[in-house]
Amino acid sequence: MSYDAYVVGVGVHKFGRWADKSTIDLSAVAIAGAIRDAGISFGDVQAAYLGAEYSSFIDGRMIVQHFGWTGIPINHYQQACASGSAAFREACYAVGSGRIDVALVCGYEKMGGGLLKGGDATRDREFHLHGMGLDVTPARIAMAIQQRMEQYGDTPEMLAVEAAQCFEYGALNEAGPQRPAASVEEILASPIVCSPFTRKMCCNSSDGAAAAIVMNRATAARLGCLDRSIKVAGIAAGSPDSDDLVGGPGPHIGGDFRTGAHTRKVAAKVYEMAGVGPEDIDLVQCHAPFAGGGMICAEALGFCAPGEGGRFFLEGHARIDGKTPINTDGGLIARGHPLGATGVLEVYELVRQLRGEGGALQVPNDPRVALAHNTGLGCLNAHIFVRP
Repeated sequence: MSYDAYVVGVGVHKFGRWADKSTIDLSAVAIAGAIRDAGISFGDVQAAYLGAEYSSFIDGRMIVQHFGWTGIPINHYQQACASGSAAFREACYAVGSGRIDVALVCGYEKMGGGLLKGGDATRDREFHLHGMGLDVTPARIAMAIQQRMEQYGDTPEMLAVEAAQCFEYGALNEAGPQRPAASVEEILASPIVCSPFTRKMCCNSSDGAAAAIVMNRATAARLGCLDRSIKVAGIAAGSPDSDDLVGGPGPHIGGDFRTGAHTRKVAAKVYEMAGVGPEDIDLVQCHAPFAGGGMICAEALGFCAPGEGGRFFLEGHARIDGKTPINTDGGLIARGHPLGATGVLEVYELVRQLRGEGGALQVPNDPRVALAHNTGLGCLNAHIFVRP
């Protein structure tokens, strides 16, 4: 199955802390940038697809109507960290199936401070997690990484190498907060959050927005957008099945962060749809809010064997000039994680890279095929992009 969907414009509001700005302010900048990048007007948009975890549909309606009361359908998606990629997925389905010709996608979020909680202790199935201190995300993921250390021999140094790469690239990423680069030694010496994670191995909560314009090929040609367009060649999504669960049903401990099984299954689907394999992927944006996430994605997406993800990073294969560059903009660890915006920001980065607009972070050797991987609590979206 192939969908006739192309990304013709992308925009972003710089990620960071923006106490003086509303979600409307953040989103307006990203949407205006995407419209300008596509070279169209807001009147050309036939439907809007918005992703945010902590905002309501009312916020989304106000964001879209900031640009005009054109009467278009406004759709809101809430899938935790995968909210933005869910909105993008549904926009591609709508355009690719011929229901509409032009879609606007925007992921946005303003985040509070502190650690994200992964469940509600008032629910019986969450009570045991609360009692063990596992109702905050870093604790669950740290337990999964400890299991990997026991199984594969992963080390804190491997985690620090992945995080150091993120900070190196994030310092050059104008769409992020540009936090200073950090060495492996500095990352290992930063305060412990939950063993083996130090503070610099964990992503920050942040504010931000990213947007994209999706069209079919005929409309892109008619509106003069085809020359810089990037084809959406593969779309796949899924939720965990019983084989993926760790710790029983309900929100599970660690899950895909231990085995990568969920990612592996969705990756097989998206590769099949796009007609490519791991060997064809020139760069990747993967959802890695904690160090080790990139290592596991490298394995689950087929770039190396199970248990070899740490060595994949140690040997430089995930670097911009490596075999399969991963998170060339610094990823979640360096740029921060406004939940709804993250999935669309992946699209923004990959589209710019495939166009050759990556600047100081441009992947060499004329990349042509890219993969986006974005997970939420119990859901995963993957997309493959191809430069025509």
